[in-house]
Amino acid sequence: EQSVEVSADRTDIAAIGANPYMGLAAFKETDADRYFGREAQINRLWERFCDLYERSETPRVLPILGPSGCGKSSLVRAGLLPELVQRPLPVRSSMRVAAMTPGAYPLESLASVLAEVNPTDPLLSGFEEELKQIGRDSNEYEGLRRIANRIRDIRDTPLIILIDQFEEVYSLCKQPKQQRAFIQNLLHAASDPTGNVSVIFTLRTDFVGETQRYDQLNQIICAEGVLIPGMTKDELRRAISEPARQAGHTFDDATVDLLVNDTEGREGALPLLQFALTQIWEGLRAGQAPIVTYRDIGGVGGALAGEAQKIYDKLTEPEKQTTQRIFIGLIQLGEGTQDTRRRAIVENLVASQDTIESVRRVVQQFSSPSTRLISLSSQDGKETAEITHEALIQEWKLLQYWIKENQEKLIQRDKIELAAEEWGTQGKSNDYLWQGKLLENARAFRKLCGKEFSLSELAETFITQSLAQRRKNYFKLLRIFLLIPTTVSALVAIQALDE
Repeated sequence: EQSVEVSADRTDIAAIGANPYMGLAAFKETDADRYFGREAQINRLWERFCDLYERSETPRVLPILGPSGCGKSSLVRAGLLPELVQRPLPVRSSMRVAAMTPGAYPLESLASVLAEVNPTDPLLSGFEEELKQIGRDSNEYEGLRRIANRIRDIRDTPLIILIDQFEEVYSLCKQPKQQRAFIQNLLHAASDPTGNVSVIFTLRTDFVGETQRYDQLNQIICAEGVLIPGMTKDELRRAISEPARQAGHTFDDATVDLLVNDTEGREGALPLLQFALTQIWEGLRAGQAPIVTYRDIGGVGGALAGEAQKIYDKLTEPEKQTTQRIFIGLIQLGEGTQDTRRRAIVENLVASQDTIESVRRVVQQFSSPSTRLISLSSQDGKETAEITHEALIQEWKLLQYWIKENQEKLIQRDKIELAAEEWGTQGKSNDYLWQGKLLENARAFRKLCGKEFSLSELAETFITQSLAQRRKNYFKLLRIFLLIPTTVSALVAIQALDE
């Protein structure tokens, strides 16, 4: 067993800078200066993208594939994109990038990033509608190509659209028409001979099967997809050591070897490693040697689940119940794939026995800068929350237990939410409201499970409107039945008069 120094040098502590590790968050373009270990893969992707761009007969689409936790997002955002800025394509002086995640409404997300790239377009407010239009000649969705062609200086500075977490097109967006429109817009624009638009996307390998619904996309993935390998020992050493060295501390070889050996060969290990390193660094700043922190957190594998459990154990009993409801509300059940995270408006996480204040207090415990197990952002002026990385779903045993115990209820919740979304996209037409057994099940779910599972505002309205429409239909039938005796009597009287 290796001997590792367990005392911290107080003089070194004063020189230690801010935490250089990312925890569960993905590296972004602004983090390129502390992103190490993937230099060979960055160069490989840059060369593949250049090759794609020069082949005029091939759609300029670069699929980047790998399992959850292999570092796809970080590799593209903090590696490939900065490399394209520093080393533009040989045929172009510069490139502009629009980065996005699809979410439940990928066309809306695409329209938003296009608006940021092209803020002077007079048709700005109609981008989403333009993306939904089918071309007269091509019979395809070609709004993206038309919008891109209007961007100022697009010939000199072409557009790269980066879609991170492309699997959300399948895991969060459940509307086939919107999926098809989104994918066709991308492929049509990336196939245009002007070269104005290129597409790079990251996709979890367990979702590759979903792409078979769209033959052209599936063929591109098979022909052009780049599978991201696990990091080698040398790459892991650089990823561990270099950020620390830049921030004012050098890890000893024994500590680095311990972390490398604990990470190598572990599925989805990179976010776990980053999280463990974040905890180790905070321990350093508090005067604790790395090996002591490492043992306290349970190594690379135990750090994440251990931190989540530690926060949970400190909560009051009512807060623990609220925590379960919040995390269940942030889970999207997989359909033949792993369960994934689900972005939700914080207000929609409030069950009937919670208050917005109690939910926010619990969310803050798990979203503090030192842990960031939950990430907060804003959508249309409303605060949203999501689990920062799927690694927490896979590693935290208590969360897995909650999911297993509530699986049937989660399936029913997702079914209601999907129907409500379709109703909303169809202009809230009465034709898409539920009736019969479906409505009875939804009403029972809301009545029996409302204390545990919160539905979105749209889903609540959907059920309420469905019930209202059922009442209208009932009274309409009742009036018809009440009129029947009167009508029969009148007909008999008329017949008598005729006789």
